[in-house]
Amino acid sequence: MTQPLFRAGRGRRYSPALVTAAALLLLHATSVRGQQGTAVTFLKKNIRISGQASTYGELYSASGISGRRPPSTLRLMLTPGLTFSKYFSLSTNILLSTEGSSTRQNINILGLHPAWRWGRAHIGDYSDSFSRYTFNGVNVTGAEIDLFPGNLRFTAGGGRTKRAVEGILINESYDQSLFSARIGYGKENGSHLNLIFLKVKDNPASLEKPEDWDYDYINPDTLETELDTIWVEPPYNPLSVTPQENMVLGFASRVHLFDNRLIWELEGSGSAFSNDITAAAVTMDSIDADGFITSMFSGLFTPRAGSNFDFAFNTKLDLKLKQVKITTGYRYIGPGYYSLGIPSTVNDRTEFFLNTGLRLGLNHIRVSWNRLANNLLGQKLETNVRNSLQISANTATEHWRSQVHLRWLGMDNNASADSLAWTFGNLILSTHQSLVLDRESALQQIGLQYTYQTSERDMRSETSTARYHTLNLTSGFRIAASFKLNASAGLSHRDSDQETYTTKVYSLRLSHAALNNRLVTALFSSSSMVRDTRMLQTGVTSNFTLTANMRLTFNLSYNNFRGSRDYEELRTSIMLSRQF
Repeated sequence: MTQPLFRAGRGRRYSPALVTAAALLLLHATSVRGQQGTAVTFLKKNIRISGQASTYGELYSASGISGRRPPSTLRLMLTPGLTFSKYFSLSTNILLSTEGSSTRQNINILGLHPAWRWGRAHIGDYSDSFSRYTFNGVNVTGAEIDLFPGNLRFTAGGGRTKRAVEGILINESYDQSLFSARIGYGKENGSHLNLIFLKVKDNPASLEKPEDWDYDYINPDTLETELDTIWVEPPYNPLSVTPQENMVLGFASRVHLFDNRLIWELEGSGSAFSNDITAAAVTMDSIDADGFITSMFSGLFTPRAGSNFDFAFNTKLDLKLKQVKITTGYRYIGPGYYSLGIPSTVNDRTEFFLNTGLRLGLNHIRVSWNRLANNLLGQKLETNVRNSLQISANTATEHWRSQVHLRWLGMDNNASADSLAWTFGNLILSTHQSLVLDRESALQQIGLQYTYQTSERDMRSETSTARYHTLNLTSGFRIAASFKLNASAGLSHRDSDQETYTTKVYSLRLSHAALNNRLVTALFSSSSMVRDTRMLQTGVTSNFTLTANMRLTFNLSYNNFRGSRDYEELRTSIMLSRQF
């Protein structure tokens, strides 16, 4: 006899099969809902989309001169970014404009950056910083692994830093690859010592170079031409850009003492650089460089005709006390030092610097000094020296702000011939005094600035002297509850051996806030008068916050110039931007 699935009434009974099936269905539905809820929660927690989108329109007209801008402009700017759990990021920068090509900029950066407690990795586009003069700030498309278990550290990575580009002297480049490694002991933000290795090399096969090339009117070594003409761009020389090779060995260290009150940084590195790896190879003994430097790269680097070997040194000492801060250091970059692991550097220089800060109650005093010099090996006809000294004192009370600033700059050389000798000196002394009143008062702020500047130059036996006096008066007023007025007047007098003249500058700005500061509008006007020249600029700007992430900006400006030529300009623009 078949048992019914259920019976009605007080003694209701259910089939075990039905109960089991219903339980399984319920568990499955609950599991699916739970998984969906967990997935949604996980995505919301770990995926973040950010960036900005904006559209910009502009109208421009001019009379009396040729237009300095297009009559109309329309731009669309997009900067979307995707971040997944802080390990994966994708960013794009797109600008579409009627001013030029349909895609003025199109930069795509893709990088995967997983991290864990004792390490991290980079896959795709990344940039790292080993030290000041080795590997620092160059973007690499490749991969890197950085492990730091305990106090040990090991880093290795590399990839492409430049792509092959056919062009002229100023923009042509070979396909360039980089490999970097670091072994160290200590903590990144504490005391540590790191040994650094860097190898950068161009691929000569990435650009096609002609075997025979000759233009009778161009010297391929100097790019000089005898033609009576002006080149719009440098003369094309397919052999002017050569494949390079660079190797850097160095160390970077930091020592923290006395609860981080005293920090000492020390870095030293040697470089081997060949400007043309297609040149003939030479022996290390034939290289005119320090024996210690060449021995560092013996067996690691193939020297060629024109190769350079040199070193760089950097040290800094920081002392941080409760009321005193002192930073002093010394830097040396040899004339033959090169590192293709940093965007740029100026070699053949030595530098001393000292920065101090003293706080005494409401008073703060800063003093800084810097000395730069070149021609470290005495190979040039002259050595340039630059000294800079700055002293400032600040005082701030509830209603008074006071600042006094002095800056002196001196430059000269020690050329053996008087025709090459030159000196330059510049002194600036300025003071800024400001009275800040209550927010509810009509006059809220009044300030006075005075600057005295004098400069003397003796350049190639020709001397000149100039002095400047500049006085500015600023003020701020509160008109009613939502209006503010800022006004300033300035007077500058210049007296030199060649001429004497006075410049007058005036400005006004009236601003109004409405809709709980969501709409802020300002009317402005400024004028300047110097010699026979007069300029007046006036306009209005308005910012309207539509939502928490959307803003509308409007600008209108009018420029009137009277002087050597008379002209007028009118420019208006509107921009809608949204953060997401």
